[in-house]
Amino acid sequence: MTVTDRIRILIVENEGLVGCDMAASLGKLGYHVVAICASGEEALERFEELNPDLVLLDVHLAGQMDGIDTATQIQQRRQVAIVYVTACADLETVARARQTHPQGYLLKPFNHDELRLAVEVAAQRHLEEIDRRRREHSYFEAFQSLADGVIASDLAGGIVFINPAAARATGWRAEEAVGRSLHEVFRIFESSGEPAELLPVEGSGEPVERTVWLTTRSGERVPIHDRSTTLRDAQGQLGGLLILFRAQPLEQQIPPPAPAHTPQAGAPLVDVVESISDPLLALDAHWRLTYANASALRLFERTQANLLGVSFWDLLPAALRDEHQEAFAHALLHREAVNRDLYFEGKRAWLELRAYPFGEGMLMLVQDVTAKREEAERRSRLDRLESLGLLARGFAHDFNNLLTVLLGNISLAEMRLRNAITLPELHTAKQATLQAQNLVQQLLTFARGGAPIKRLTNIGDLIDSFFTHHSRASRIDYRIEVQPGLPQIPVDPAQIRRLLGNLIRNAEQAQPEGGHIIVRAFAPDHAQMFPGEMVADQGFQPEGIAIEVQDMGEGILADHLPHIFEPYFSTRKSENATGLGLTVCESIAKAHGGTITVSSEPGRGTTVRFYVPLDADAEEADAFGLSHVFDAAPDAPVANPRILVLEDDPLVRNLIVRNLASQNFEVVESAEGGETVRLYQESMNQGRVFDLVILDLSIPNGMGGVRTMEKLRALDPDVLAIVSSGYSDDPVMAKPAAFGFAAVLPKPYEPADMIRLVRSVLATRGIKRGV
Repeated sequence: MTVTDRIRILIVENEGLVGCDMAASLGKLGYHVVAICASGEEALERFEELNPDLVLLDVHLAGQMDGIDTATQIQQRRQVAIVYVTACADLETVARARQTHPQGYLLKPFNHDELRLAVEVAAQRHLEEIDRRRREHSYFEAFQSLADGVIASDLAGGIVFINPAAARATGWRAEEAVGRSLHEVFRIFESSGEPAELLPVEGSGEPVERTVWLTTRSGERVPIHDRSTTLRDAQGQLGGLLILFRAQPLEQQIPPPAPAHTPQAGAPLVDVVESISDPLLALDAHWRLTYANASALRLFERTQANLLGVSFWDLLPAALRDEHQEAFAHALLHREAVNRDLYFEGKRAWLELRAYPFGEGMLMLVQDVTAKREEAERRSRLDRLESLGLLARGFAHDFNNLLTVLLGNISLAEMRLRNAITLPELHTAKQATLQAQNLVQQLLTFARGGAPIKRLTNIGDLIDSFFTHHSRASRIDYRIEVQPGLPQIPVDPAQIRRLLGNLIRNAEQAQPEGGHIIVRAFAPDHAQMFPGEMVADQGFQPEGIAIEVQDMGEGILADHLPHIFEPYFSTRKSENATGLGLTVCESIAKAHGGTITVSSEPGRGTTVRFYVPLDADAEEADAFGLSHVFDAAPDAPVANPRILVLEDDPLVRNLIVRNLASQNFEVVESAEGGETVRLYQESMNQGRVFDLVILDLSIPNGMGGVRTMEKLRALDPDVLAIVSSGYSDDPVMAKPAAFGFAAVLPKPYEPADMIRLVRSVLATRGIKRGV
């Protein structure tokens, strides 16, 4: 049985089209979607009936409850996996969501692979948690019913579990034994009367079973067979000891002589851990070592004679003593456990020191956690990426709205003054606005690797256009080599320019004293794509285009090559390099279904190749995008069409209305999707249907463009609409036709672009109803 066969998924999403799209995607992956609910109230009402294992929740829902409140109430009823699927990226919402301990937080817009990965991870964690609880329960039940005695202790020797058989054998009730020292409850002796040592098995070693004598609480001596093994958690850290024992018949057994004295409660515990693979030390109240197992001797590279009696702090550099001694002294004084990580320069390793009260001193377990620290740092980088993604998504919409207002008003001012006066300051302000747009898109691309808005593009023209506006570095010779006759390919021109800009900048910085940069664009053959490899089909030709950037600079060290695509990795930290350039390039390459490769040799330069294949979805991606409608002017003007606008930002809405009204369009404005639907229906009832609707994709705390379009299509299947958004990486912007839109208008845009798009859409598709 696979994971998908076992997982029942409930989708709680107020935008029906989005919910249906998720359900269809999950269905193709083999998951069972039990229902789609639009509100938290509906989800809670049907929860017991639907019995889901995993719930996909939007934060903003229909009804009075939001998704986080819904998740809280769901978790109170039964533990299920929660994954938030939302456009909410503000820190307050994320902090509220984290309190419900979700298995994932998937930010809209997302693609199919991101949804698949989020659900797979959440489902796997959920099943692992169920299995863990089932195992724990079964172990507990099994131990309770065993005829053998079972005792479990923690690392400090305190009893944490004792089953009924062990309670009967030792004479201690379970409630009395738990929390007491192991050697107070489980006192065992050899036949000679000497105290018997516990012999735990480490790893896969064979258990040692022997006959010893157990002294019960009442002083009776009972022969037993016992076996011991160490307990470790899922991360492999030592957690305690498990003892299994069985009373033996008294026949033919000779009781051992009574012990001359009662051993100190803590002393035999030292012997328990002699064979443990992690270093373990026992310290007295003055920090002197009274015991060190074999692993500890190897760690400090000393013999037993040279180590015992030495102060623990003399084994460490003075800086580590100053940093950590106070914490350990506090734990020793207050008889508390303490856990500290320190970097041991002598071993070039991170060590975790876990110390527990033991006798008058402490028992200290040392573990090499270098690999764990490195993994934690890697995860920290990923968390920073996630935080950056949330931040980028959170402000991109509002920031692009502001850029739209700036760019729009600058452009309108230019148009009004065109015949009267020329102001270079306006042109400079416009260029700065466009550069600000590029920075926002670069951040979004890095944070999410967004879905490209593709259009058929001539790569040679794109490269020429890039260098027309590129500020060339001094003392560097630039050479452009474009293979003649390359076909147009569907790419996002803005993203490809961004990729090219990052690669050119890296090549320039690699040659501070000057040099050469060669930019090539070509259709590679199999020998270029697979150098040194045999290709069975010699007639095979890769269907795509490669862009190469080659420099003759310092090159990249072999040790650095595996890390160059990692976020924040840079060899030029002193120059304030961010280490994000190649990460952005890799995101762009993956978003286009392509690859990016780097070959370099120190002292001889670096070559970076970006290969983009021909896109099988190119026709769909391009047919309703900006390219077709902008390629040519409409054949005939349209007389006074009626246009309905949905835009929540009043500044942007005012700009749109003024811009359209200046071209004699009749414009009706709305700020929320529900109002848009109402105005459209009222217009239909009056027999004056709108010729075009322009919808903002995202409306915070309201009905957005996708949901609004769904309702409009239910009213009028022939509705003609343009979707506009500052979220240029949204799947709706990449494939508008799949959501019923005729074209897309990414923010920010110039007023002339909007007018050209509106006229082109109306002329290309035709006005289907008269005014």
